[in-house]
Amino acid sequence: MLRPYRLERELDRAVAQWLAWLPRWDPAAARRRDGLCPACPSWADELDLTDVPHGALHALVTALDGLVTEHVRRSLALQPFLGQDDVDGLRSRLRSDAAACVGRQRSQILRTIDAYVEPRVQELADRLLQELCGE
Repeated sequence: MLRPYRLERELDRAVAQWLAWLPRWDPAAARRRDGLCPACPSWADELDLTDVPHGALHALVTALDGLVTEHVRRSLALQPFLGQDDVDGLRSRLRSDAAACVGRQRSQILRTIDAYVEPRVQELADRLLQELCGE
């Protein structure tokens, strides 16, 4: 059986690494995508971070989704004969647990976003307006 504290510890580490990375995030260096990211919108809703720019959020979502997937695989290794409905339910429950764990750090996440992400987005918007308006 998987230990829930292990997932929590790994989630805490992922959030800490993401928060440490955010000061280096540069929206001007963001890579353009052809389509919508399949994972970020649903995670953003679940984490209540829908106003965070995709480039900044994507790094967190990738880490969280990877941890959930890894824990599902570990569970399947321990219980290899689970049906697809059980696997889907297990993944949904782990994802909800992951979102709740990350949600406990919401105030720190919002402070970091306000300190590093918002000013960079505003700076980029100001530069764009300056170029468009010639001011």
